[in-house]
Amino acid sequence: MTCDTLELPPGFRFHPTDDELVMHYLCRRCASQPIAVPIIAEIDLYKFDPWQLPDMALYGEKEWYFFSPRDRKYPNGSRPNRAAGSGYWKATGADKPIGKPKAVGIKKALVFYAGKAPRGVKTNWIMHEYRLANVDRSAGKRNNNLRLDDWVLCRIYNKKGTIEKHHVTADNQSSEMEMEMETKPKITKYTPTPPIHPPSSVPHHVMNDVFHFDTSESVPTLHSNSSPEHEKEVQSDRKMNDLRYGYVDPFQDDAFTPQSQYYNDYQLSPLQDMFMYTPKPFQM
Repeated sequence: MTCDTLELPPGFRFHPTDDELVMHYLCRRCASQPIAVPIIAEIDLYKFDPWQLPDMALYGEKEWYFFSPRDRKYPNGSRPNRAAGSGYWKATGADKPIGKPKAVGIKKALVFYAGKAPRGVKTNWIMHEYRLANVDRSAGKRNNNLRLDDWVLCRIYNKKGTIEKHHVTADNQSSEMEMEMETKPKITKYTPTPPIHPPSSVPHHVMNDVFHFDTSESVPTLHSNSSPEHEKEVQSDRKMNDLRYGYVDPFQDDAFTPQSQYYNDYQLSPLQDMFMYTPKPFQM
């Protein structure tokens, strides 16, 4: 029976809901009960590519419905065999129960991949598979161990609304494998930046103490023209005895400016001026 032989009224459109597909079509087909209008074709869907199915459907414009048996992948397992035509169907998302308050059927969404697993190419072909719930699918209950379900109802459509064909060759799969291989990042050779020199207008005694940027450091450091012994003295901490009874002259190592420029005999040193304001013990 084809679409031309079906006696359908003008303007007829077949857009059943999930509940209608399970209750009025799948349940009646599994129970071998007649359907008022045989609008759903019966084929082994997993023997064909999805772009071949529209020509086998009895009715449909952008989506097509089929009754199909479903086989198990292993004789003693309950996992279905998803290989179909030149590719395979891959489940996506979670199963949806159909029927209230008790689920009568289960809806599963699948995407078709062209080529061999797991290197198949994803396509825009989608299948909604409806199967009965609470059915014993153990291998010991059936004479044919490979048969998982006698009938499931499938809705097939393309997301773009067109009949796309996908033919994957060995060259395409090898190129996809090369693209998915991990590659190490390319490391370029580091070129150090030249040091920064002060202009010639800066005095000579100031040029000895300039900011020099070292490429191995992220923060500029101050390099002065001093001996290693002087550096050790600067890095070491002063003793508490030196600060308790004496005052520190911050300008004693300045060889370029006379000491008289900072303070004379009648002036206090900066630290001595600070010590005048320190709290004193209470005196009776």
